[in-house]
Amino acid sequence: MNYIYGAIRSQKGGIPISGADQDKAYGVFTAAEHPVEIIAGTYRSGDSNEMYTLAIVPPDFPNLSGQTSIAGGDQGVYALGQIKGGGMTITEPGSIYSQMTPSIQQRIIVPPFHHVVVWCSTASAADFRVYFLGMDLIQA
Repeated sequence: MNYIYGAIRSQKGGIPISGADQDKAYGVFTAAEHPVEIIAGTYRSGDSNEMYTLAIVPPDFPNLSGQTSIAGGDQGVYALGQIKGGGMTITEPGSIYSQMTPSIQQRIIVPPFHHVVVWCSTASAADFRVYFLGMDLIQA
């Protein structure tokens, strides 16, 4: 199948300023009726040296506001990779596709109506914000 780019999608989300409990998922991005290729993304804040995981979850994922724990394979969670917190700021955000490790090492395509979430592996006292810019993939 061949695809062309369609509408531009820009969304943000992540762990709020008050911080988060361990393994609680927060929404970052939701695709509409077409798959979306994430062409750029930035992140900032987070606890120093804390690892934050980005993942794709299905449309029926129970909650995107920190109410749901990541509890295993029965939730349909597909990890994309981890990013280290504490190194990037509002004035100097980091790229999710950076060549620095850890980062996201593959192209992200979000299936229709699926979500991208973020969670921290231990309780986080700081916020961790993620911004995505994507484009719909329309079958040609």
